[in-house]
Amino acid sequence: MFKNKSMLYGLGIGLIAGSALLQLMNFSAPAAAVQGRQDADDMDPQQLKQAASVYYQVYEKDQKLYSQSQADVLVQQKLKESSERQTAADGAKQPEKEVYIYISKGMNAGDVAELLLQSGVIPERKPLEDEMWKQRLNDKIVAGLHVFKGPQELAQVLSNLTSQ
Repeated sequence: MFKNKSMLYGLGIGLIAGSALLQLMNFSAPAAAVQGRQDADDMDPQQLKQAASVYYQVYEKDQKLYSQSQADVLVQQKLKESSERQTAADGAKQPEKEVYIYISKGMNAGDVAELLLQSGVIPERKPLEDEMWKQRLNDKIVAGLHVFKGPQELAQVLSNLTSQ
């Protein structure tokens, strides 16, 4: 009748064996689960916390948790408060800072402005460059050691750079 009778017998036997194994697994699985685990209603709070900590992060109810943005805001506030206290304590006690800058021969206004910006003598580079360009002082920069005491105006910085 059929040419591939043995294949159909094998397919039928395989389906029967597979369904029998599935029934066996369904029957034995709940018994194994009951032996290894307790129900959450039967646990005391410490056991429940320990069991939950395997899969989750567990915190006490009264413990405050912060998101990343909230933590960043708190850190900034603390830094601001500490810097205010620092400046209040050190405000009148610090003497003026002396800055020594050596300008070599052949440096232009951009190079000098960069040195002054890095050393903290001037807050911005562009106004010094513009003023030197406007007054045509780029070629009149004196090479050598220059001393700057405390915060200075732009005119004072220009006169210091162009004089001995």
